[in-house]
Amino acid sequence: MKRTEVYKLIDGERDYQDKKWGSESNSRHSNHSIEEWLMYIEDYLNEAKHILTREFYNECDQKSMNIMRKIAAMAVCAIEQHGADARS
Repeated sequence: MKRTEVYKLIDGERDYQDKKWGSESNSRHSNHSIEEWLMYIEDYLNEAKHILTREFYNECDQKSMNIMRKIAAMAVCAIEQHGADARS
């Protein structure tokens, strides 16, 4: 998969998250601390690990990659809210 396709998937997940939880301007659920974002990401990471160790191989990969997409989009949202320095 090309990077542009990956970014399109992440952008689609961000759109879904904004629709579900609201944008920054209209929902108390959308602004989280950095610590909260890391806890959410860790929770989803643990869910993926659980799936990978307990479900059949042909089923667990897609479920885990769906979670990976969610994690990537959560990281993007955290950066949208808190900023990040560019790599020098």
